Amino acid sequence: MALEDENLESFSLVWLDEKGKDESNIEEQLRQCINHLKIFDDANNCELYIRSVHEGDGIVWVVNNHLGQMMVPCLHQLQQISSIYIFDTNNKIETEWTKKYPKVKGVINELSVLLKLIQMDHTRRGAKKIEEQLVLNVFNTSSSDEQSTTGLNGQFIHSQLLINCLLRMKAASTDKDEMISLSKKQYKDNKNELSIVHEFEENYSADRAIWWYTRESFLYRQLNKALRVQNIDLLFIFRFFIRDIQEQLEKHQCSSSIHVFRGQLMLNEELKLLKDSIGQLISMNSFLSTSTDRQLALSFLYSSTVVDNMQRILFGIDADPRLEGIRPFANITNLSYFP
Repeated sequence: MALEDENLESFSLVWLDEKGKDESNIEEQLRQCINHLKIFDDANNCELYIRSVHEGDGIVWVVNNHLGQMMVPCLHQLQQISSIYIFDTNNKIETEWTKKYPKVKGVINELSVLLKLIQMDHTRRGAKKIEEQLVLNVFNTSSSDEQSTTGLNGQFIHSQLLINCLLRMKAASTDKDEMISLSKKQYKDNKNELSIVHEFEENYSADRAIWWYTRESFLYRQLNKALRVQNIDLLFIFRFFIRDIQEQLEKHQCSSSIHVFRGQLMLNEELKLLKDSIGQLISMNSFLSTSTDRQLALSFLYSSTVVDNMQRILFGIDADPRLEGIRPFANITNLSYFP
């Protein structure tokens, strides 16, 4: 599949209604909220698609009340389902059943209200970032010195080598053009995101890479997914942007140790991996945003919905720039889109 035909973001919007779409321009309106849109009028096909989505990705699911009562009990616990909205123009429907399912964010009968809620929730997820899956790679330092590279954790080594290679590649004048061309194809039916692509094309400069990365836009969403799933093709296209962020972080590198916090929703098995890896080296395949304010990190954490197979985790991180081989980190308050 060509890159422009893939969902390059972590979230998709799924619409299910056996009556189809009531308004001719509804697809365009929905894409302004979440770019990757799948519309179904058949419940079985919809369920097959939902179950086929990778657990690290997220689905915002809109379904009518009749189908919702049948399907939500079966699908609610799926990790890939982030939010559910019951959309039904019948004002007399029974909605008591929804109270048992915390992922159901509302029962709505007006399209304008639905669109506003989806957009607000999606923006909130982007701002807090705690619902995005962290991919943890562990390097077993207790192995014997004689152990060969092939016997070590392959994912850990692969992710480190890949980023190092991208950072060392020489910049070319066409680097940005590749990414812009791909993004124009990806967002051709999303006028809001397309306007940001055009703005980026006209105004981007390397000294504002972090400003662009922290903005709620296609850049952050595409790059974070590419890093998470190690999409080599997309990371190669984003190589100039990764390098610019790295160089800005190096330029503004903290000069002394800091203690920061990061709230994160984690699966039980991910938490077990962490507990089983005490004393080992752990890498995260993403740029990690943190806060020096513990209470702020906690407030973000406890405003998110948790289901049975997940836990709220607060990371306390000591970062010391004097450690050998450490990745650069910086206080980006004055560099961020959101100061």
